[in-house]
Amino acid sequence: MELEESLPDYCPDIARLIRVDCSPVIENSEFSGDRCVVSGKAVCRILYETDYKSKIKSAEFVKDFSHSFEVPMQGCTDPVAQAKARCTHISCKMLSPRKFIIKSRLQLDLDVFANTAVKTVDTRSGDNTFYRTVDISYEKKLPPCVEEFAFEEELPLLQSEKSIGDIVFGSVQLQPPQVTVSGSDAIVKTNATVKLLYEEEGGDNQLVATTKVVPVSMTLSNLAVDDAGRIAVSLSVTNARVTSELDAYGENRIIKATFTARAKAEMTEKVTETVATDLFSSDCVNKTESATIALPAQNNETDRTFSIDTVITPEKPFVNTPFDIDIIINDLKAEIANGGVNLSGNYTVTMLGHTADSLESYDSTGEFMEFIPIELSENVTSVDAELYPFDYSLTMMSDGSIAIRIILNAKIKTYSEELQTIVTSVISQEPLPKEKDSYAVIYYFPNASDNLWSIAKRYYANPSVIKNANPNAFDEYEQVKSGTKMIMIKK
Repeated sequence: MELEESLPDYCPDIARLIRVDCSPVIENSEFSGDRCVVSGKAVCRILYETDYKSKIKSAEFVKDFSHSFEVPMQGCTDPVAQAKARCTHISCKMLSPRKFIIKSRLQLDLDVFANTAVKTVDTRSGDNTFYRTVDISYEKKLPPCVEEFAFEEELPLLQSEKSIGDIVFGSVQLQPPQVTVSGSDAIVKTNATVKLLYEEEGGDNQLVATTKVVPVSMTLSNLAVDDAGRIAVSLSVTNARVTSELDAYGENRIIKATFTARAKAEMTEKVTETVATDLFSSDCVNKTESATIALPAQNNETDRTFSIDTVITPEKPFVNTPFDIDIIINDLKAEIANGGVNLSGNYTVTMLGHTADSLESYDSTGEFMEFIPIELSENVTSVDAELYPFDYSLTMMSDGSIAIRIILNAKIKTYSEELQTIVTSVISQEPLPKEKDSYAVIYYFPNASDNLWSIAKRYYANPSVIKNANPNAFDEYEQVKSGTKMIMIKK
C-alpha cells in the first residue's frame, strides 16, 4: 500500500522523522461468485521533530485498501468470512519538508467457512424398507453480527503527573474481551488502554507519557446463539481522538478519550441430523451408494499466560525509561505436540525514548517458542491460536541495555474431525431370492459377533419382529447374548 501525502497546513515542517506506524482495520468482506473482496482502512501516523524549536509533533493519515481473494466454492453455500490484517513492514521517503511517501506491506489472512450439501436417502420412505440410523452433530457457522459502540471517557491525571500542554499523540487500544451470553444477548466486557504523549504545560519541550486503563462494556442484542452454540467476539477501534479538558480548578488535567469500538460476533449453532448408515428391504435386494463425510467441530478453548524475557541494546542508550513501548506478535504458528501445543513466532518491540541527543525510536525483533500443556483428545486434527501482549516490565541496565519481560495471553482452540459413512442413494433393486422369501419359522443359532441388525439383514426380516419374537436374546446394545437360540419369523 502506497500513500503519498503532505502535512496539513497547521503542522510545522519536518526537520527529522522519528517513527512511522500503520494500523490496518478490516471493515468488510463480500463474496461475489468464487471471489471474496476484503476491504478496510489503514491509519498511518508519523512522529517527527519540527524545524521550529525542535518540537515533537505527529500527524495521522487514512488510506482505504481492498484485496480480492479467489475462493473456489465448489458447490458450497452460505459462506462466512473471517479476515485479519496486520502491517509487516513500513517505510517513509521524504520528498520535501512537507511531503512524503509512506509504503507499507499489509498481510491479510482469510478463513472461509461454508456449508456443503450431501445427498442422503430418506429414512421415512419405503413401507418394507428398514434403516440403520445414527444421529450426527456438527457446528454450522452463522453470519457474523457487527455493531459499533461510541464511548467518551474522562480520565483525570494522578496528582504526581504534570499538567497537559500540547499533545503529541494519543491512542486507544482494546484488550481481549470477556463474553457472557444471556438469552439472545452477548454482554462484552473489556478494558480500553489510553496512551498519551504530551508536553508538560509551561515546560520547554518536556515530554510526558501516561497510560490509563478504563473498563468498558457493550451488549450485542438479538443474536442467533443458544446454549449449544459458540460465540467469539473480536474488537477493534475504528475512530479515536484523545484531547485534554480542564478540571474543576481550571487546569488541563483531564484526559478525554472519544472512540468507536467495532464488535464482531462470530457464532456457530449445533445441528443434529438423523442419517442412514445401512438399509435393506424385506421384499427386494437393494444396491446402494455410500459416501464418507467429515464432521468438523471445535473441541475446546483454552486460555494460558506465559512470558518472554529478552535483553535489548539500543544503538543509542536511553537516558531514562522509554516513554512508550509497543509489542507486536508476527508469524504465529500453533502445532500439535505430545501432551499439548507448541507456539512459535516472532515479536517486535518498539521503544520511544530520550537519548543524550534527541528523541529516538528503536525497534528490536526476536523469536519465541513456548510449549503449552493441554489435554488433547485422540481425534484432534488441528489447532489455532491468538496471542495478545497485555503487560510488560522492564529494567534499565547500567550498560545501556534494557531487560524486558513481555506477558502474553494465549487463546488456543483445538478442532477435530469425525468421519461418518452414510448411505447416499439406492441405485438399483432386484427381486428377493426365492429361498430368502419362502420360510415362515426357522431356528437360528447366532455367533457371538451377531447383532439384531446383522441378523435381520441376513434374513431380510423386520428387526422389530425378530426382537419381539426373542425378547431375551439381546442386550441393551442389541448384541446377541451368548448361548441364545432364536426363532426367525418372516412377515
